[in-house]
Amino acid sequence: MNTLRIYFSAQWRDSASPCPWALCDESGSVLQQGLSPLSAIPATRDCIGIVSADRVLIFTTAKPPGNKRRLQAALPFIAEEHTLTDPEDIHAVPLTCAEPGTIAVSVMTRSWLKQIVTATTAAGLPLRRLIAETLMPVLPVDSWTLIRDGQSGFLRTSLTTGLALDSGTQETPPLALMLSLTAAGINLPRQIELRCVGPETSLPSWSLPVPLVSGAPWDWQCAPISDATPNLLWGDFTPPTRLFDGLSRLRPALFILLAALAIEIIGTHIEWFMLAHEKRALTQNMEHIFRSTFGDDSTLVDAPLQMQRNRAALRHAAGVTDNADFLSMLDMATPSLGAAVSSLNYESGRLELDIRLDKAADFDKLEKNLRNSGLTVRTSDRHDLGNGTQAKLTLSLEGIR
Repeated sequence: MNTLRIYFSAQWRDSASPCPWALCDESGSVLQQGLSPLSAIPATRDCIGIVSADRVLIFTTAKPPGNKRRLQAALPFIAEEHTLTDPEDIHAVPLTCAEPGTIAVSVMTRSWLKQIVTATTAAGLPLRRLIAETLMPVLPVDSWTLIRDGQSGFLRTSLTTGLALDSGTQETPPLALMLSLTAAGINLPRQIELRCVGPETSLPSWSLPVPLVSGAPWDWQCAPISDATPNLLWGDFTPPTRLFDGLSRLRPALFILLAALAIEIIGTHIEWFMLAHEKRALTQNMEHIFRSTFGDDSTLVDAPLQMQRNRAALRHAAGVTDNADFLSMLDMATPSLGAAVSSLNYESGRLELDIRLDKAADFDKLEKNLRNSGLTVRTSDRHDLGNGTQAKLTLSLEGIR
């Protein structure tokens, strides 16, 4: 998915101010780039704002006690000591530090940030992330990274800290760099990697307490942006959650789920087809047996039921008792019923009994015993009598409805 990057420097004032932008693909390659007002930038769903280092102040401090809401209220007053700005115009974002009990705080001018959000939204470019350029460069192990364009630049000192630098010269290092090295004390970096903006230049002849090494040229347009890079759109400026945010990260799991679902559906349909085919074969076989027994001109609706009834009729015609007869069914049910029957009725292979038992749970046991005797049982009209439970049982042979 393509991502639009918009660079907001200290010269940006409002929606009419031109600003650099770059449209990048998933690999980070630049597809389009330009310098234009926000309204002239091609719209895209994913938009990331990059704020120049001189517009974001980062400092570390002891973590105030309290929850997120209290922290959000306290940070502007803490940042006031470092910025000399009215707390009401301070937007402060807490960043987790490696040192326990401390946090890094990124500070921006609140009114300037509000102009950015309002202008991008009006231009159809709603920001999802706003990051400080200070925290974009890759940080080698035990090293600092210095970005310099020959006149100015910035320094990244850790995953959550960095600062803008003054100009300096080829012979004199920036004062802010020297102060940072002095403040580091015994925690000096192993080296400082210098990455120049534009064509590579020779290393400055600075006298530093640590080695200065040359790195790859710096370009914010195609520099990788880590998911761990802090988002300055925090607190009141947190963008609303979109329904499909994070879907790309879930794509492999979704593919696996869809594949499993497809396999399950295909397997179920195959099983259903096999069972339907088996049912048709059995039905055709029963119909064949029925017509062979009772003639091809017989009306056939339900072969198993008609076979059962015709068989009973033949047995009755021959003077032979059938299992669906009243006495046969009563004989099958009597061992389980005992003296619980208050009335009974027989009609067309069905025996209806009014049963009274001491407990409702006894009906489950009775139904189980009757089914074990080869009878089909249907219970209805169950109600409590106070001193027992009464219900109507309809008994029939299995297969007869």
